[in-house]
Amino acid sequence: AFRSNFIVGYPGETEEDHDELLHFVEEAQVDWCGFFAYSPEDGTYAADLDGQVEAGLVADRLAELRELQDRITARRRDELIGREVEVLVDAPGIARTHREAPEIDGIVSVPDDLAAGTFATLTVTGALGPDLEAR
Repeated sequence: AFRSNFIVGYPGETEEDHDELLHFVEEAQVDWCGFFAYSPEDGTYAADLDGQVEAGLVADRLAELRELQDRITARRRDELIGREVEVLVDAPGIARTHREAPEIDGIVSVPDDLAAGTFATLTVTGALGPDLEAR
C-alpha cells in the first residue's frame, strides 16, 4: 500500500503545476492520497511570496484532485472483494489491513466476536466508501 500527501495552492503554483499533479496522481494510482490547501502563516517564508493562489481556485483544484483520488481509491478497494486479507482487530467489529492507517483511512468491518489485538485472515465481502467488510 502506498500513501502520499500534497499541499495545493502553494504560492506560485500554476495551472501547469496543477495539471502535472493530476497526471501524476492518475499515473501513480496511489492507494491513499491526502490533499491539503496551503495556508499562509504570519512570519513564515511562504506567507510573503508573490503568486498567492486565490482561495476559490485552490478549492476548485482540491475538489478535482479529491474526486480523481476517490475514483482511484474505490477502484483499488473494489479489487479486494473476494480476496483473503489479514486484519488486525482494533475493537469489536473494527479492524484494518496493512493498507489502512488508524484513524486516517477507512476501516474493515469484521465479526464482533473477534478479539481486539488479534490478527485474523478473512475474505473481503463488500466495500462502501473507503471501508471494507470482511467475514
